[in-house]
Amino acid sequence: MELKISDHKPVSALFKSEICVVDQNKYRKVHEELLKKMDKLENEFLPQVTVDQTEVMFDMVKFREPQYRDIIIANTGQVLAEFEFIKKLDDVSYCKEWLSITPFSGCIRPGEKCDLRLQINLEQPLEKIYDILVLHLIGGKDMFITVSGECQRSCFTTSIATLCRCPVPLLQLTSDQLKHAENQQSPVLYSVPRELWLLIDHLYRNGLKTRELFESIALHEEIIRIRDWLDTGSLDPIPGSIHAVAEALLLFLSYTRDPVIPYHLHDACIAAASNYQSCKQIVLQKMPDLDRNVFLYLCMFLQELLKYSNENGTDAKTLATVFGDILLRDPIRNSRPQANRGKASFIYHFLINDPSTLIIPNK
Repeated sequence: MELKISDHKPVSALFKSEICVVDQNKYRKVHEELLKKMDKLENEFLPQVTVDQTEVMFDMVKFREPQYRDIIIANTGQVLAEFEFIKKLDDVSYCKEWLSITPFSGCIRPGEKCDLRLQINLEQPLEKIYDILVLHLIGGKDMFITVSGECQRSCFTTSIATLCRCPVPLLQLTSDQLKHAENQQSPVLYSVPRELWLLIDHLYRNGLKTRELFESIALHEEIIRIRDWLDTGSLDPIPGSIHAVAEALLLFLSYTRDPVIPYHLHDACIAAASNYQSCKQIVLQKMPDLDRNVFLYLCMFLQELLKYSNENGTDAKTLATVFGDILLRDPIRNSRPQANRGKASFIYHFLINDPSTLIIPNK
């Protein structure tokens, strides 16, 4: 049909025609189905894993007594899964210092599994352990694993001031007795901790002539038995070899809540290390009474040990080096040679001079 419009005689017409239109309901349905297919396709090429447990509970955790738990990660996807544990916001590591994970990262092929081992080794005075681990998949989602457990107190991680106020061994204390001792609300009962006296007394009676007394490594089982013997107040003879008792003494001094010589005195001790009189003034005037008692008691024992140097083969410089890093231990291990030499020199003065002149009589 040919249409023409005349300026003189306007023409109008009505037409009926079929055109294509979109059915919105059908369009929406097809669109949703396509999105689902695309999403499914994308997910099939994302790493996917499952973890056999996301809550890990440990038995009663004890000082330096490792425990283990195993976790299985399975690759349920169709692509290689790369995983790693990552640190949380404001944390310096992916897990707490008492926890280690092996391996902490790795790759898993489709259909395969990876065994992870979580190890607890407690060296801090904690009542409970708790941590949230973030398992990160490269290109995938994060998963969260909680780790928890109750802790058993030990004399090895308790402060000198608390132990000197305990009327009975640590595990025999009631919660109120322990609270009062920790808050220094109960009286001082001992000049030095009972546990320290038991270790040194045994070494004094049986180990003065023993060679390499503080240089040999004891069996771990022996240390655990000595720990339990001290914490429970057993009336049985002290278990373990003489070298195990010596190592237990080193551990006791290394893990007390605070070092024998308080942190705030370390710089002064190192600065005064070349002058015995200056060292004496620090011990006499600045060290807390109980810390000074422990320090002098230990030095007098070491002097007794040196009297038998021909039999035991030890010398003052070696002992000063061993105990300097322990009695003047840093919050964070410091390996500067100059600082270590200063610590050893400070201790050395009290091994070659009579420390009994520094003992202040009880009031």
